[in-house]
Amino acid sequence: MRGCGYDEMYADALAKAVAIHVKEWRDHSPPTTEYIFGCVQAVLDETGLGDVAAALQRHARQREGKRRRVEVLNTRRQEQPRVAWSKGRIAGTLERRHGLKSSVARILAGEIENRVLGLNYGVVSSALIAELIRNELMAWGLSEDAMAVAVRQSADAPVGPGDLDE
Repeated sequence: MRGCGYDEMYADALAKAVAIHVKEWRDHSPPTTEYIFGCVQAVLDETGLGDVAAALQRHARQREGKRRRVEVLNTRRQEQPRVAWSKGRIAGTLERRHGLKSSVARILAGEIENRVLGLNYGVVSSALIAELIRNELMAWGLSEDAMAVAVRQSADAPVGPGDLDE
């Protein structure tokens, strides 16, 4: 909205309108991101912000183009060592290997994707992706490494008054 010359405070109200609609979702499966994107587009169009909707659409096309240009190289794989980038694959890994809920996994996968796309590389290694996952988990305090550090720190901390239930 800022890029189109509008006060971004309106974005919060419009996002809340879409959020209310999504909360009232009655279907058995959750709405897709494409459906929610369509809702945002419709709200923008219906409130006279068609230029913002068009800018959002351009941004989505550009991001999709960046995604299509990135391949992941897995040097341990003999057959098909290069695969197309997939944020969904990252989210699935976060769910399976790290036990994250789908919604949290998608948020973290989006953060990781932002970092990968920001590199502007055509090919990234699976080792780099694994390291980005590990670092993102640590940054959010969700990794086993971060938990181990927290446990060590709490074990080293002295117990003070009020720290124990009596």
